[in-house]
Amino acid sequence: MIWKPSRVRRLLMVAALALVASSAPVLAQQCASPAQARRAVAAGKAVPLSVALQRAGVSGQVVRVALCRKGRRAVYELGVLDKKGRLRKVTIPAN
Repeated sequence: MIWKPSRVRRLLMVAALALVASSAPVLAQQCASPAQARRAVAAGKAVPLSVALQRAGVSGQVVRVALCRKGRRAVYELGVLDKKGRLRKVTIPAN
């Protein structure tokens, strides 16, 4: 059987897609909706964001927040603007 470049390219593309599709559940993170996050804080499963920020000593303007689960831990995934205007991704414990 002679392998044509287009056939090899197709085979590699299918293999790459299969690899990405199979690893998607591993890479996915479970983040809560705003309503779920409020319920988690109310139930004591996560501390309020203000408490978590104070404990972690985060400085800058928080522009994005998500309450997520990494393994067995609850964490806040933050987008924080520093004093120079750069956006940093910060992860802090939520419990």
